[in-house]
Amino acid sequence: MKKVILRTVFISLLIFSCKRKQVDIPIFSYSILNDSVKNFKLNVNEKEPIIHYEYFHQKDTIKRLFFKYNSDKDLLISNLDTFYFNKKTYNSKSLQFKFYQKKEINSHKRFLVFNKNYGLLANLAYGSDYLFLKDSISEMDKKLLFKALFYDLNKIETD
Repeated sequence: MKKVILRTVFISLLIFSCKRKQVDIPIFSYSILNDSVKNFKLNVNEKEPIIHYEYFHQKDTIKRLFFKYNSDKDLLISNLDTFYFNKKTYNSKSLQFKFYQKKEINSHKRFLVFNKNYGLLANLAYGSDYLFLKDSISEMDKKLLFKALFYDLNKIETD
């Protein structure tokens, strides 16, 4: 009987220790169109092979972004859309971010710049470009980061 209980406890510990949960990570959201900064909290919950990223606006409870990342298929799922890796990347000092987009493009393209360990770095879409950063930055740094992202997105592949 003791062996059964010990095995059950051991298996339970293994199952629950494999889940990664990070709560209330502060995120600063910057728009390309204005100088205002929105504050979000990020919650990350990992249940292999799906990682859930939930961004809560601190003042407006209706404003919420929710993404699921499927690491087996390398795709992002939002409420209504599925985004696929489009073979383009952006390299920051410490991380490599991937560009994701929908397979079917309607009136305009929308890209999500994402890293599994960081979460969402940017939403690049016609008229609604946003950065999601864990640190605050200056106006000049914001513009430089947007330029670097657009440059990497629009690079022509010659290989």
